[in-house]
Amino acid sequence: MKYEAEVGRRRILGGIAVLGLGAAATGCTIQQGPAEVEARESGPSGQFIFGYGSLIQKESREETWPKAGKCFPVSVKGITRGWYDRVDTVSWGPTYLGAFPDRGATCNGVIFQVAQDELKVFADREKGYKLLRIPRRDITMLDGRSAPPPGNFWYFGSASRRYVSEEFPLVQSYVDVCVSGCLEVEEEFPASRTAKFAQKFFTGTTDWKTPWINDRIYPWRPFVHVPQANRIDTLIRDQLGEEMFRSISLPGAGALRDEDWSGFAGLAG
Repeated sequence: MKYEAEVGRRRILGGIAVLGLGAAATGCTIQQGPAEVEARESGPSGQFIFGYGSLIQKESREETWPKAGKCFPVSVKGITRGWYDRVDTVSWGPTYLGAFPDRGATCNGVIFQVAQDELKVFADREKGYKLLRIPRRDITMLDGRSAPPPGNFWYFGSASRRYVSEEFPLVQSYVDVCVSGCLEVEEEFPASRTAKFAQKFFTGTTDWKTPWINDRIYPWRPFVHVPQANRIDTLIRDQLGEEMFRSISLPGAGALRDEDWSGFAGLAG
């Protein structure tokens, strides 16, 4: 869920779910219960991380862990995702995606397999977060398969909710990473496109709020640095509404006036 300075540490988190390992040594806690029984029954056949934010995108996933491997789109019952996570830093920082257990919610994302020693690296980087197990029965595959692979499934849950604020805004560059990943998934897996994977990212995420800063480089020609900019902006407008879309501001400029939007013709339509 984090970017640049936090790439090694938070990008994983940027919306991530991870498999477990020596959590006690890292400050993470593993939730006990029926899921523990299921994990023992599934055996040591695989450990899987559930990525629900920036880890959906292949480039972000491989920056965090080059051997992350192939991902598979899924929908997970029992997890709620929202804009309420941040990293305490002396520098500027945005609000990132976080997640909490919620039996009434559903969250889409991707799962990818990692080795047991790789899990420890993830957990070591995510101090202060709860390493939570996902029961295999709560996972629905969105790649055409009827059931997830055998193994243990994990994600990093947020420790608290700290919402979007003037000091910690929602930033477009991070939204772009997450939504670009969703569009990649739809292109690779036709079944996920049928399931409206990218749209479900918006409807399955809470607390879309302002201030929302457009920090793309050269935003008047966004496709130069964000090839999927037009598709991302269309999804934002269609899923969150015209009012929210028009509330996205340039750094230091505040919300744009109606007449300012003439320059965006063809970019978001």
